[in-house]
Amino acid sequence: MLKLFDKCFESAGKSALLAISLTMVLCLGALDYLSGTELSFSVFYTAPIMLAAWYGGGVIGLGVALVSAAVWLLFDLAEGNQYSHELIPAWNTLVRLAFFLIILKLLLTVRKTLAQERNLADTDALTGLANRRSFVEQIERERLRGGRQAEPFTIAYIDLDNFKYVNDSLGHDIGDELLKTVADMLQRQIRSTDLVARLGGDEFAVLLPLTDKVAAGVVIDKLNQHASAAMAARAWPVTFSIGAVTFNRPMQTTRDMIKAVDDLMYQVKKSGKNNLRHEVWPVPVVVPHTSGDGADAVL
Repeated sequence: MLKLFDKCFESAGKSALLAISLTMVLCLGALDYLSGTELSFSVFYTAPIMLAAWYGGGVIGLGVALVSAAVWLLFDLAEGNQYSHELIPAWNTLVRLAFFLIILKLLLTVRKTLAQERNLADTDALTGLANRRSFVEQIERERLRGGRQAEPFTIAYIDLDNFKYVNDSLGHDIGDELLKTVADMLQRQIRSTDLVARLGGDEFAVLLPLTDKVAAGVVIDKLNQHASAAMAARAWPVTFSIGAVTFNRPMQTTRDMIKAVDDLMYQVKKSGKNNLRHEVWPVPVVVPHTSGDGADAVL
């Protein structure tokens, strides 16, 4: 239930959030007025402020806080309360507004902290790319989407050959610079819908949604060429072993797909490095053609 509530308000526009929050304020003000002076509704005024700030941001939250304080004042005056001094209602309004602003500030701080922690949990600290956890989650989403819509996608694993030599001989600072160079190059060469991740150490990965073998082959070749040029320009003796699989339909599990790509990349490493292997899954079935033109049919 809470997830559904959160999803609904996350997807709502700011104008809708503002309208909902202000409606809540007016309803609370009316209940406060109808209940008289014996019952206090003060704590409930924070609910629409928190709702507006959490899902709409600080500006909307501030607007709702100001309206809440004003509504509270109006209904107080409408009740005909007697005060020993005419400025007391204004003072009470300022105190209430200060209370609302403190709640608003605390809530925005909590939200910012949670967003930063969520970003750190999904991001590689050195390169700023997605990390393994985030990449696997995105593959799982792509697997589910591919299962529903039967559209191809491609996963490529990229391992840096001789990175350990550079790291050991030139130092870790150069090694870190090399990794950031590769990350930046990969990020600049892909579409906004694609995803590049650093899986750890000297391994990177690329997810290409809605990309068949031909289109993926063009992209991966371009990535390899630009990465190799970047290494040559800095005289770094690093090449790339790449394994890629285009999934015309997803495998049973995300783990199976990751293993298929990983195994292909390690085949390249074992066969001499500095190469690319790109396969399709499911493997096309070749059926002998019987029409006499000598060609076989591929299913």
